Amino acid sequence: MRLYPLLFILLLNVLVVSCDSGLQGDLNENLPPKTSLTLNEINLPEGERLVSQVNISWWGDDPDGFVAGYEFYIGDPAEAAEDDWSFTQNTDSTFILPIPEGSTDANVQFNVRAVDNDGAKDPEPPSLTFPIRNTEPTVSFAINETPPDTTFRIASFGFNPNDPDGDANLNRIEIALNDTSSEASWRELSLDVDFLTLRIDDTQAEPTASVLLGRSAIESDIVFDNVNVNGENEFYVRAIDNAAAVSNVAIHNWYVKKQTSRILFLNDYYGTNTNDRRDLHLGLLEDVGIDQVDYIDISDGQSLGGTRVPFTSALPNRALAEPTINMMLAEWDYIYWISDDLDRNIGYALEITDQFFEEGGKMFINIPIEYLAERNSLFQFLPFQGVQQASYSEPGRNPQFIINNCTEVSATSEIDYTPNLRFDGSEFPAYSVVPFSESINLFRADFSLFLRNPNAIEEYDGNELISTMNPDQSIVYFGIDIDEFTTEDNNSCETPESTDENPQYYPPSDLSGLIEFLTIETLGFEQ
Repeated sequence: MRLYPLLFILLLNVLVVSCDSGLQGDLNENLPPKTSLTLNEINLPEGERLVSQVNISWWGDDPDGFVAGYEFYIGDPAEAAEDDWSFTQNTDSTFILPIPEGSTDANVQFNVRAVDNDGAKDPEPPSLTFPIRNTEPTVSFAINETPPDTTFRIASFGFNPNDPDGDANLNRIEIALNDTSSEASWRELSLDVDFLTLRIDDTQAEPTASVLLGRSAIESDIVFDNVNVNGENEFYVRAIDNAAAVSNVAIHNWYVKKQTSRILFLNDYYGTNTNDRRDLHLGLLEDVGIDQVDYIDISDGQSLGGTRVPFTSALPNRALAEPTINMMLAEWDYIYWISDDLDRNIGYALEITDQFFEEGGKMFINIPIEYLAERNSLFQFLPFQGVQQASYSEPGRNPQFIINNCTEVSATSEIDYTPNLRFDGSEFPAYSVVPFSESINLFRADFSLFLRNPNAIEEYDGNELISTMNPDQSIVYFGIDIDEFTTEDNNSCETPESTDENPQYYPPSDLSGLIEFLTIETLGFEQ
């Protein structure tokens, strides 16, 4: 019975003695890690060197712990303070090795050392000397991001700088206008700018060009005072790298035309009648006191198979609708737009006139009405929602609208104006527009139905609108080519009193009065 308490006491004494004795011996000091470069030396044929952008890799071992990271230094390690070393946990990286400014070649030393989990660093870090050669940067204008042959006050430029040694080796971009004779001619841009716009002020005796940066057209403090208005201009751009190597100079030439009016005339009348229509409309404007407009011919390009014409080359590329074309068109208060076809450049108006209308712009459009599919994007811009389709109760008669010669145009009850307009010939096929409920309806014409099987003409009692205005009263659309009306030189419309012996004719159409009403009285045009 007493044996068990005795054994317990002996066991307890053994445990106490064991705990009290502890571990014996000396604690080992932490051993530093060892670092190795993947490449120990560089052997190149005589005269050859590496580009300054190089990929370098390394690794490390620690005999009594683990490697927590690495520190590297570019240059002579004897000249480096502790804070000059850069820490990384990577075992490789791409570096742009520095070349002294003004030099082409350099021998650059790279050093790396491992750091273990106790903070110990390799006391003998390996190094490798890279023989490098700087390569000059290059620059070019971006495709479709330069001005057309002729501009007014707005011109944009996109450009692509590049450095074979790596874009991190680029230092800056420099631009100049019409003069590179001295270093003072060049203006510096930061590397994040690859697009800019010149806004030319031609209202002063000595025109200037302010530089707007990026596609947001942010104002800068760069202003050129040597713009050639009504003359040729040259825009220059170059890139400079960290070694002060200068790229080629990219040059773009274009003509800057002085803006002389608050009215821009856009002529998109295609074909051999382009100049005739220009002269007709300019003459009508002059008749009503508008003898000065700025003019752009946008009638290049052909519409085929009912597809929209390619965007005119007379304006900046469509990719520059924002900001360039929008800024450009907003320089005018009024736009007078004529064309022979709704499939031409008017189809792009929605995307290039936002700023123009935001700043209170007004637009007159004279383009003949034609059939448009229901989902045509023009309905988001023009002041009507559709084109009237002819119908007839008897099948097989293939109805189409016709406006007979000498038919009179009349005003709707929504306006106080009595036009004197008669068609010189028959319009076939003819079309009328279907207005929005908010549209302001301006003019109508007497339509008839032309039927086949057999051919016949019947009266039509329905929508006959040929001209509307949007609720904001900023867009007037007149859907008959003004050349389709009688004039003094082309008037065969006889009155009911006319006889063979005594022919009598209605007065020729008052086209000048129509233009005055639509542009000056309705839209407030001022030159």
